[in-house]
Amino acid sequence: MKNRKGFILPAVILVFVLLMLIVPVMVKWVQNDTKLSVKDQKASIAFNLAEAALDRGYWKVKSSTATCENSINGVLIPGYHFDTVYNDVSGGSYRISISSVGTRTLMITGEGRDSSTKEVRAVSAVYKNQVIYTPLLSSGNLGFKKGLVVFWGAIMSQGDITLDPVLADHYFPRKYSKGVVIGAGSDPRDTNGLNPPNTDGAEWWSDYEYVPELPIPNFEVLRASAAATHTLNVYGCASGSSYTDPNTGSTVSGHAPWDARNKCLPTGADHSTHFGNTWNHPKSAKNQPNTDYVWYYDGDLRIIGDSTNGCGIRGTLIVRGNLTIDSPGQYNYTGPVPADARFEHARINKTKYDTAASGEYPADIGLSSSSLTFRFGTDSWSDPWGTGWRTTVGMRGFTYVGGDLSLPNTNSFMDFNGAVWVVGDVISSGGSANAYCGIFYNDNLQLPTMNVILVRQSWQEVPPSAQAWP
Repeated sequence: MKNRKGFILPAVILVFVLLMLIVPVMVKWVQNDTKLSVKDQKASIAFNLAEAALDRGYWKVKSSTATCENSINGVLIPGYHFDTVYNDVSGGSYRISISSVGTRTLMITGEGRDSSTKEVRAVSAVYKNQVIYTPLLSSGNLGFKKGLVVFWGAIMSQGDITLDPVLADHYFPRKYSKGVVIGAGSDPRDTNGLNPPNTDGAEWWSDYEYVPELPIPNFEVLRASAAATHTLNVYGCASGSSYTDPNTGSTVSGHAPWDARNKCLPTGADHSTHFGNTWNHPKSAKNQPNTDYVWYYDGDLRIIGDSTNGCGIRGTLIVRGNLTIDSPGQYNYTGPVPADARFEHARINKTKYDTAASGEYPADIGLSSSSLTFRFGTDSWSDPWGTGWRTTVGMRGFTYVGGDLSLPNTNSFMDFNGAVWVVGDVISSGGSANAYCGIFYNDNLQLPTMNVILVRQSWQEVPPSAQAWP
């Protein structure tokens, strides 16, 4: 018993010694941890203020088309070149810088400063003023229908993107949806709706918050432009400089309009026997290959042609009603290819990816490499659904259809080089993997709009500026 008591006493003393050593260390650790937590909290306040500054700068640029143009052109905006400190957010203050950094591109930098520690954090984002930011636009859910195949540009939708079974096997281009990307059959895409995960990290993104809003076309300006160039409500058969008004018998200057009876004036002949060949018009792509015109139609438009009399239009095509295309294209030229086109074709279908071979998609010149130009109507390419494809462009520029786009048969499949916006439905009775209208994206299209469209190119945290705060 005595031996046992003698053993316990040294053990107790050892425990006390250990506690005397450990407790101060633990206290110091807790103090340091508290300081770090406070520092992190303050840093978070500064970071949040920086993001608030970035948001304010973004909305300033979007406040008007004039403000956006000034920013792009390098004009300094008072209050937005680190010359003003804003204190409307609790916890500190922030300042903003907006600067031009390239073609229709600007950078917005926001700096936040914590009011108690004066710690500063900064974030920066680059935006491009790109009105037509996707080759296929939609005001809501986008039904990617047979009859249309998109190349060179990512599809972005305000709602769901639903792939037609004919197109579900196309794993190009990339698809970004504020809703859900929905495939078909053995190519389903997002199977869990808006619940994470919302992307495969390569081809599709659901619940994607950075899809820009839609442009609001300035139809008044567009119509006035067409009226000024005599390309308002006209058809290809009207090649003269004047025509006879059948209602008054008088001679009228300008190109004959298409009247409400779907007839080509002045003869009254059915337009379907004429307008298949827009090459007849003095401002068609054949006669004016280097000039963009606004072609504006208040009602429906029907383009009919054949292998001899095909379609060739350059500029902006606005059809407020329905557009029916039953004509191949006959417009051959060398045009630009978007610099990022190769990223849209990294995967061709479920089993085939881009390889070192060339010609696996239009303008492909090898693995992750594409040409900067493409000879429309001359250069050939192949894909898993066919070989020796050649584009037959009928429309070069932006196409807006206020109603439905109808592609009734195999003559319908002319190609678009630019972008297409269909407000209604795409109706294609003959579309298949081997017969379709190709939309070859042009990322430099411009359109007069009522709003400012900014597409975010990058975002990153950056070191704070050395410029002193006001």
